[in-house]
Amino acid sequence: MRRLILALCLIAAPAAAELGGTGESTGTGEELAFVKAIFAEIQPRSIALNREICGYIGLNRLGRLVHTRHNIGEEASCRLPNWPLKMTVLASYHTHSTYSEEFLSELPSDLDLRSDLANDIDGYIATPGGRLWYVDTDALRVTQICAIGCLYQDPNFRAGPKGTVRESYSFDDIFKRMSR
Repeated sequence: MRRLILALCLIAAPAAAELGGTGESTGTGEELAFVKAIFAEIQPRSIALNREICGYIGLNRLGRLVHTRHNIGEEASCRLPNWPLKMTVLASYHTHSTYSEEFLSELPSDLDLRSDLANDIDGYIATPGGRLWYVDTDALRVTQICAIGCLYQDPNFRAGPKGTVRESYSFDDIFKRMSR
């Protein structure tokens, strides 16, 4: 019985040839819990440093969720690590640093969306207000997984007028908003 279970696990895991490629993100379940744990670790540090922190999540050769090392960027940007060859990449993740009236940091940016589209992956974004966004490049839509305060929040964060941030936006909505 044990051999059968092991054989089934190996069949379900991505083949070595798939490592270094991309897979489909879910934005739910075990993957979401994994991402929230990453943000629980990096969001307070991002805010303390006033720097974005970013990386990739994916599956290793055994089909287990893993992440790359976290890169530390600038206040409003973060260069993702080199493309990981030892995982099947599912999504990017990054923080939006600290609260600033200079940036629309409570929304994913057009650059965030373009980066995920170019890499053919989805993405997760944590904002200074503690929101968590899911970037779905297949549906061309960003959706709040959870609202203000669901993740660690910048103590200096000030919410805008009620209704200024919707639960979901099309990519076109974001592109238009950022071009103003």
